[in-house]
Amino acid sequence: MVGAITALLDGTGNRWAWRAFTSASLRDAELDRIRRCAAAVDLPLDSAGRATLLDLIDQAELVGVDDDDPERPKPWPMKAGIAAGLCVGALLWWRNHLSGAGLFHDLHLIVVPAALGAVIVAVRNSRKQLGAYAPKVVEQNRRGRV
Repeated sequence: MVGAITALLDGTGNRWAWRAFTSASLRDAELDRIRRCAAAVDLPLDSAGRATLLDLIDQAELVGVDDDDPERPKPWPMKAGIAAGLCVGALLWWRNHLSGAGLFHDLHLIVVPAALGAVIVAVRNSRKQLGAYAPKVVEQNRRGRV
């Protein structure tokens, strides 16, 4: 939500992305209220509309803040697990590659560690109930679209 409003404010978003954002309702009542308020702002933006959207960004950021312990660890991004697995796989491939074999001969040495990296990240986040596995997110997903 913050990204869509920010993209409109700084001019990086297009009208189709804004239309998609303002037309799709959200299950979370507070976020949907913010979305409806953003949709009510007249385009092109004037100073009052810009101020309204900046206020809505602040509100959306407050809604996204967890009331949990601020010292709680952050979820690991899936990209990090895949990237780490690819690095390990590339080292395995480089170490075990046969000079006469084709470039894709030992491709499993790259793919399997990348998949294991993704699994490790998913298991870690699941056990610590972070990111997509956070109880609040799980409950919202059970109800439908967030």
